Amino acid sequence: MNRPMRRKDRLVSDFDEMVSITSRARQIIIGMVDDGQPYLVPLDFGYKVHDGILSFYCHSASQGRKIDLMKKNPHISFVLPHSFRIGLGNVPVMWTNAFESVMGEADVVFLEDFDEKLEATQLLMDRYDMGKIPESVYRTLNHMECYRMDVTSMTGKSNLTRQQRDNWGFVESLQRKINDPTVLLSTIRKDLEALGNPDSEEPESK
Repeated sequence: MNRPMRRKDRLVSDFDEMVSITSRARQIIIGMVDDGQPYLVPLDFGYKVHDGILSFYCHSASQGRKIDLMKKNPHISFVLPHSFRIGLGNVPVMWTNAFESVMGEADVVFLEDFDEKLEATQLLMDRYDMGKIPESVYRTLNHMECYRMDVTSMTGKSNLTRQQRDNWGFVESLQRKINDPTVLLSTIRKDLEALGNPDSEEPESK
């Protein structure tokens, strides 16, 4: 049974805002139950929205504890945490974390079709700016488990305004690009120009 959030001033209920927070989370943590005991696993993930439903995509070895648990009970919980920095406030003992998160529940669907596995893998590659799927992966897909997690309910929470989240998210994305030797200088320059021109198209934050 879902309980209402105590700090309603930090509630994020807009679907698009929760998807935006999802785009900035680096990992998803999924929760399962193993013989009455909680079991949590952090995973890399891809995602997409289709027909108003947010879905996460993951892959792993075909055997293991989490695979066994999800096949036994495909209903899981999840959290997408993201922290910008610690130190909001003027007095150190009153400092807090600049945070945003999305949590909820989802149903796991194991993908059997080869094309669906390809799509799931490419979404993962896109999520972490890794380009196209290597040829070597094509030969291993049939020996891997690829699965989709369709969100059935979710709630967001943040102690920042939407504008702060968007602005800080862009700065984080820009910092990653600056530190990545594979990103062209022209790409970084374009993002900086867009930041200084509010009428231009907003750069994509990954």
